[in-house]
Amino acid sequence: MWTSGKLISLIRWHRRGIAAVLAGVTMFAALSAVTGKDTADLVSVVVATHLVTAGSTVTGTDVRLSRLPRQAVPDGALTHTGDAVGKVAGTGLRSGQILTDLTLVGGTTTDGSVVLSVKLDNPELAALAPPGTRVTLYATTSAQAVASHVLVVAVPAAGSGNVLSGSTATVLLVRVTPDEAGAITMAMSSSTLTLAIG
Repeated sequence: MWTSGKLISLIRWHRRGIAAVLAGVTMFAALSAVTGKDTADLVSVVVATHLVTAGSTVTGTDVRLSRLPRQAVPDGALTHTGDAVGKVAGTGLRSGQILTDLTLVGGTTTDGSVVLSVKLDNPELAALAPPGTRVTLYATTSAQAVASHVLVVAVPAAGSGNVLSGSTATVLLVRVTPDEAGAITMAMSSSTLTLAIG
């Protein structure tokens, strides 16, 4: 037989159970709201999968998509891996680094030009040829012009991981025609290069 004391205890027990259930539901709703908000604030950006040396042409294995908080994403960040593949790293890229429109320079374009790494023995020459400068490249052994009025598109920073850079070498990235690329490559195989502005 139910006494008043038993009834009161039963009601109190159920009240505690209901309160616990309601607290759990409230917590779940709060976590869901936070998680949903965080997910909405994440954006997909292109990052390097490993160290990519300056002057290297980016391949599909060099990049991947990563979801990052919107506030941590810089302006100009690439959002599709296809925007990076085939382009040239203007500086060394470390694993996990976000790629932007200023990180890479165009590879093959609709006009058929390509971007080529050019090794110079005099590091001071890089200061004379910032991106946007037109230069004429000469083979030092013959003093003959190898390519004229080519456009400098990037000057990788010293220590950026370029496999071509040595203790006194500087690498310029220049946009050239395929024929000019062949001539420059042949010249570099047997001579060092220097440049003149223009």
